[in-house]
Amino acid sequence: MHRRTGFLGSSERQGEIVPLVGPHPEDEYSSACEWYRRQGWRREPLAFDEPTEPAFEAALRERLDAETALVYADWLARHGHPRAPLIVVQHARRARPAAEAAAEATTDELAAEEARLFEHHADVLLGTLGAHLYEVQLDAYGLELTWEHGFITAARVNRDGLGDAEPVVDMLLHHRSARLLRELVIGCHQGGDQDNRKMAEVLLYASPTPAPPLRKLHLADFDDSQYDGIDISRCPLGDLSGLGEIYPLLEDVVLKGRGDVELGGLALTRARRFALRTSTLTRRTLGAILRAPWPELVELELWFGDTAWHYGAECTLDDALPLLGADGFPKLRALRIMNAPFIDELCPRLLTSSRVRALEVLDLSLGSLGDAGADILVGGRDALAHLRALKITESCLRPAARARLLASGLPVDESPVSPARTPARSKAGRYTSVNE
Repeated sequence: MHRRTGFLGSSERQGEIVPLVGPHPEDEYSSACEWYRRQGWRREPLAFDEPTEPAFEAALRERLDAETALVYADWLARHGHPRAPLIVVQHARRARPAAEAAAEATTDELAAEEARLFEHHADVLLGTLGAHLYEVQLDAYGLELTWEHGFITAARVNRDGLGDAEPVVDMLLHHRSARLLRELVIGCHQGGDQDNRKMAEVLLYASPTPAPPLRKLHLADFDDSQYDGIDISRCPLGDLSGLGEIYPLLEDVVLKGRGDVELGGLALTRARRFALRTSTLTRRTLGAILRAPWPELVELELWFGDTAWHYGAECTLDDALPLLGADGFPKLRALRIMNAPFIDELCPRLLTSSRVRALEVLDLSLGSLGDAGADILVGGRDALAHLRALKITESCLRPAARARLLASGLPVDESPVSPARTPARSKAGRYTSVNE
């Protein structure tokens, strides 16, 4: 079992626990962990070991299907491991018709058996993760886990009750029950601004070999309603350039924070969606995205920010224009140029863009779309008639211009960007919605 005093050695020192001694006092434990991770040390697994069969494991990493999971349950049962009955029970619960499950919700024998397995085998199935779980009755946020066929397949790290969230994520990545983890969402995990540099270190330097087969990673999923005083421009993300090497199966990546995140050389060969939500997009980061080898990308979402606010945004219209070219992202069908101060100036370029002709969704929300830009879109509506959605939430339109756009026949969408935001139909003056 893991102890706060050590990490599992690298391949040269496999199995040896090396204590954190010398210059690292207890209050610098997190910094010491970061140093050791960068030197190649890894945390030991945080549950009792269990028998594994490589062929089953490989198949389930690629696709967690019921048939393979049940065959694996038979194999685990022959080795006396409690994950075997958990796979069977969780499969049976998922397989029941919805109407039947609802009718017997209060006396569900399968649910009772699942709870019994977790209670009697908590040391194996949950281990130290159990101390950080979300408690519905207490409304105490923490670690939310989703189980499927006996394994943790999705996890969300929330605020309150975690202490330092980075060690909890470290534990999760190494836990036997999470070795088929597909979705990881890092939400609000600290008061005030969300500094995720150490979280990035954990994701890149603390992952086991092989790392969980993540398909979805959201860092950081915080919203306006969750904490007062979060300034997105003070929420660093760190260096994520190696993300694709550690998690090559990623399909959905959403980042929220400061726009100077390091993405150079980030290879996401299976990614279908990438979003960077920021008020401070830098030229370096935008350039890395434009050069990124993401052949399967279907949706690209970029928030820019206004250089006039002096929070760190750098990108102008000229920097954004390559997004409208034909180079890169051959499968792109949704382009979201959001929170940008140059939308009116961009509008005439949209009408002649080879990229836009291939899109289904064009999103200009949170930005400075004004009357002049709206009239350009209305006048050139034939060039945009193929769109399924033209999203303009939280624009700077006056009522008459907005009415002309709505009456143009274009598929205008003004739905909220997030549940936490109640969008005004028009902003007073021209400005981007998210700047601090």
